[in-house]
Amino acid sequence: MGQKNARAGISRRSFLLGSGLAAATAASAGLIGCAPKQAAETNGAGNAGPDAGANAQSAQGGNVYQSIAAQLNVQDYDYRQNSGDLSHVLSPWKLGNMEFSNRIVKSAAGSNYENGGWDAFVEYYRRLAAGGTEMIWVENFCHIFLPYKNTINGNIDEFTDEQVKQLTDTIHAEGAKCGTQTDIMGSAFYTMVVGRGGHDASLFTLDEIDFMVDCYVAAAKKFKAWGFDAWELNCAGNNQTQWFFSRSRNHRDDEYGSQTFENRVRFIGRIIEAVRAEVGEDFPIQVLLDAINENDLNIGENAEFNTVEDNIEIAKELEKAGVSSLHVRLGPQEQHATQFLGDLYFDTRGGIGSTSFGGQFDFSRHFQGKLVANHDGCGLMLNLSKMFTEAVSIPVGTVTYLDPAHAPDFIDKAIADGMVDFLMINRPLTVDNQYVNKLKEGRIDEIRPCTRCCHCWNDTVKGDPYTTEGFGGQCYCCRIDPIRDNVGQEEKGMPGWFDPPEGDGEKNVMVVGAGPAGMEAARIAAERGYAVTLYDRKSSTGGLLSFAAAIKGPHQNLEDYSSWSRADLERKGVNIVTGQEVDAAFIKEQAPDVVVLALGGKRDTLGIEGDDATNIISIDDIVNKADQIGQNVTIVGGNLQAIDVAAYLMEQGKHVSIVTPESASMLAKGQSIWCKRFALPILYAHGMKVWQESELASAGGGTATVKTSTGTETPYACDTVVEAMDMLPNKDLLDELDGIEAYAVGDCDEPYNIEYAVRAGNFVARAI
Repeated sequence: MGQKNARAGISRRSFLLGSGLAAATAASAGLIGCAPKQAAETNGAGNAGPDAGANAQSAQGGNVYQSIAAQLNVQDYDYRQNSGDLSHVLSPWKLGNMEFSNRIVKSAAGSNYENGGWDAFVEYYRRLAAGGTEMIWVENFCHIFLPYKNTINGNIDEFTDEQVKQLTDTIHAEGAKCGTQTDIMGSAFYTMVVGRGGHDASLFTLDEIDFMVDCYVAAAKKFKAWGFDAWELNCAGNNQTQWFFSRSRNHRDDEYGSQTFENRVRFIGRIIEAVRAEVGEDFPIQVLLDAINENDLNIGENAEFNTVEDNIEIAKELEKAGVSSLHVRLGPQEQHATQFLGDLYFDTRGGIGSTSFGGQFDFSRHFQGKLVANHDGCGLMLNLSKMFTEAVSIPVGTVTYLDPAHAPDFIDKAIADGMVDFLMINRPLTVDNQYVNKLKEGRIDEIRPCTRCCHCWNDTVKGDPYTTEGFGGQCYCCRIDPIRDNVGQEEKGMPGWFDPPEGDGEKNVMVVGAGPAGMEAARIAAERGYAVTLYDRKSSTGGLLSFAAAIKGPHQNLEDYSSWSRADLERKGVNIVTGQEVDAAFIKEQAPDVVVLALGGKRDTLGIEGDDATNIISIDDIVNKADQIGQNVTIVGGNLQAIDVAAYLMEQGKHVSIVTPESASMLAKGQSIWCKRFALPILYAHGMKVWQESELASAGGGTATVKTSTGTETPYACDTVVEAMDMLPNKDLLDELDGIEAYAVGDCDEPYNIEYAVRAGNFVARAI
């Protein structure tokens, strides 16, 4: 490892407690090299180089798109080995004066649990601490600018000092430490400065810089008085503090200008020095900064953007200034989400590297070719974080799907190889608050998997406009844990508190349909102590999850979620009966106390036959009738399933047109707003044609004719029509169950998406 710029009393060995012993022990057991794949590779992590598309014209019969899609940002999905050794993930380390037994750290990403009231906010963090997360960064939840008012988003207009002490005391009572993050993106002060001409440090007067230093010092004093153990200063992304670090956003010509790295860090250095003088050395300060910057709006225009080498020099200056640790993340200029949700780049089939603006990164070239970009976004930042660990002596953590339960050997080896010192994690911990305890106890298969749908961050609420601009109604729901952004909010229909209430006596509960809604209903009913039998007419559980996984690909871990649900049903004692048709007579014969119908929705049809030149198939047959799908495909419908199928077919080189009766703003309705934002622009760029507010007038003879809202009719080449219209409710059986307590949930009741189905199953099971 290279020369360290060490402060007195601090070395890499001193904060990595016992890591040498752990490594030696693992080596003696032959476990260090247990992962067949390397944790990461440089030079674009194994992506095809600049000549990848040289033979595109000759491939696949001249289909340029298919060749490019196959060769740009090639993925290796064979990185999820599990030897059973997590000795480095579970090894000790130090942050300042605090010692921890494992490397998993809860990042300061927002939760919105405060929407359920302060008690819900506190309980969420208590559960994380009780679940084994020893270092918790609480989200940026308060106004930092003088004069203070203790304000928070959501349903809490103002909180008291005593309430914040309740939060920190509760976390400490479970044996964990906690810090909080400060940023100023989105504040009134930020808005005022941006209004002067954009994002540039030159817009601050010297008096305003002095004012901000005073505000940060006052905030740090308040945080320590509230009982927080550490403070994270967000100097990344679009935050005003980052502007001083950046050449592209710092055009000052004074002592705060970008002419030298010392100048760039001067403002933050003043804050750190002043805070240290007020609160002492025993209050660790972590700085969040960009590891590398890239122009994602105008790809390649990076003349003034910071390289990783620039940001490493800034990191060295920060260490000199007295920073205790670094949290490095990605620095795309425009798209805030990918600064910490970089795996969004990997969500769209055939469009890996989508910038969300219609462009597509070549990861072998962009971001200096430094990203671990061939493992579906897992460990995306590890090559970069390693460059920082080799340049400074303080601990370095990073973010973006560093999930040891998802890729145990891969993540453990990254720590063993010094690529990162601690793992900044949010989504997996939110999905399963007991995550760390389960890892420690060897119960990795019991960890509920995150499906990377990103519903959990600034998503839109069902019923609001699904536009590509703005968020509509904001929510922070979780696709597979309905507690998130629902608990404590009676208006959202969630019965009870975090844990399901104890059952109301002894009941036999029959659940019909083993898709997402049915499995969740059965799981929660069993958790409440009821005797539950789950039926499905198919030979296996999962419902449409297997189909969705086949269409979407492995990125969203839907097969993992389906397998986890099945296993959890078995752990909870649910009697699972597959291959069983269920009708009203069968239900009455079984005589359950309660019936939950989760049959799935009905497929609508166009009512046209097609012919040999233009065939008509259902969306359900996309996989098993692949040989019947022609080159020119029309998909009728604009919902999320239709768009997922469009991406699936376009990856194969098909030419896809969408015909939808709704406006284009409703495309992919039900999809996570973030997945939608990355999918649609790249699909448009790759040639997807959308006929909005239109209908299919006819199809046959190799031609489809679309009729638009203006009354015009346009014929175009079409070999296959896919029926992907919105599903219809399927409640006929419910109507036959007079006199029986029965409920319909999920697509059976109101077709929508996986998140809505799981939530419906959970809520009904809590209520029976």
